[in-house]
Amino acid sequence: MLLPPMEYLFNDIDHEALKSLLGELSKEDDEFCKNKAEELFKQQNIDMAIYSIGSAFVKNPKRIQTYHPYFKAYVVHKIASKVNNWYAVLGIKDVTGGFDDINKQYNRLASAIRSCPSVAAESALRLVNAAWAVLSQPKLREAYDKQLFSSTEFLEYVSLSSSYSKAALNNA
Repeated sequence: MLLPPMEYLFNDIDHEALKSLLGELSKEDDEFCKNKAEELFKQQNIDMAIYSIGSAFVKNPKRIQTYHPYFKAYVVHKIASKVNNWYAVLGIKDVTGGFDDINKQYNRLASAIRSCPSVAAESALRLVNAAWAVLSQPKLREAYDKQLFSSTEFLEYVSLSSSYSKAALNNA
């Protein structure tokens, strides 16, 4: 598994701030939660923006199609801020996958983000397009893979991902 485990993405969250935010959001409707997410993203507080849009999901599941692109745009930013990995930005789990797998995932993600009115959408789409520009070109992808697979950051990341995956399997 190459996607960052959620525990890795959110291991540095301020739990007191999260508790306070969730307390505030519990008293409000889904539209307030969405607006709060946008405000938090503008303040570069991606973690809290993700939790806020998640609260909007919970409060009004009928609007999941409305809020899901916001969530995807925020998560693209979160992943890009935590790991230097174009596969992870696109949400690709298997780096050995072929062009069709990458193309399918790129189209799915780019389509969702293009339709999103979030303040995060434009820059998330730039990140997704940058990942696509590298991973869709065989020679660029090959050079990128050589660099990526030899980096210390990638080896630590794979080790961390594997330990989370093993723990998940052991607890299943």
